[in-house]
Amino acid sequence: MKWMAMELWIIYGILASLSFGSIVVLNKITLGKGMDPFLMLVLMALGILGVFAIAMLFTNPDLKANPTTIGLSLLAGILWGIGQLFVIFALLNNADVARLTPIFNTNTLVAVALGMILLKEVPAGDVRLKVIVGAILIVVGGILVSG
Repeated sequence: MKWMAMELWIIYGILASLSFGSIVVLNKITLGKGMDPFLMLVLMALGILGVFAIAMLFTNPDLKANPTTIGLSLLAGILWGIGQLFVIFALLNNADVARLTPIFNTNTLVAVALGMILLKEVPAGDVRLKVIVGAILIVVGGILVSG
């Protein structure tokens, strides 16, 4: 069967999508029950730390780091936190999950553009066209659901 030959990174991507797709729904339910948004974010951060601590126990990581990688990791965490704050602010302002999520998931465009520019990950030939068309469809989808 073709699906059994799927590359492992695609399976991980699908599992990440299921996880990330559930977060905003859980956030809206939690906020709707009156939890303070900042307490919710702190508890989320503790949950994240717990998952990573457990993962480190089972994977026996090589803990190499230098000032650059530490700084970039902290910056990524800060940007994630800022993004989560904006999602929470949108939910507190009565955003519908079904309309908000496609808008903030246009972050795919940012990742694709930065990957192409900073990492020089420019796909070749027909794959490049698929990436560009896919990116355009993401923007169109975000516009359609926000209107």
